[in-house]
Amino acid sequence: MKMRVKQLGKVGGDKLTVKTATSEFSAPLTELHDAWWNSIARAMA
Repeated sequence: MKMRVKQLGKVGGDKLTVKTATSEFSAPLTELHDAWWNSIARAMA
């Protein structure tokens, strides 16, 4: 069975960027990390 591989993105830099055919989203990694790291503590407060 032959598998097809599709590149989903590139690694590196200081922000996450997601592009689609119609739009683009970009956010600094520091903000994303803070939201992820503190999400449970903020929800419990």
